[in-house]
Amino acid sequence: MQTKSTYEEMILKELRSIPGEVLPQVIKIIKSLKQTVIAAQRQQKNAARSGLCGAWRDDRSADEIINDIRSHRSGFGRRQVSL
Repeated sequence: MQTKSTYEEMILKELRSIPGEVLPQVIKIIKSLKQTVIAAQRQQKNAARSGLCGAWRDDRSADEIINDIRSHRSGFGRRQVSL
């Protein structure tokens, strides 16, 4: 059997030393570990893309952005909210 890396060789060496009757449990453990790693990577990727209220790039200063937001507010219907 050809291996991809030193780690794969180490894993195969360990697997060969495990009694055959517990190999089904080992497979379940490996699959569970794989799913956990994939889920963590997906969560980390999604966390990097999302923000509390959205994320964008803007060359304006914070004051300019705030003024732009305030100028585009509609007053929230009839409540006449003062900003």
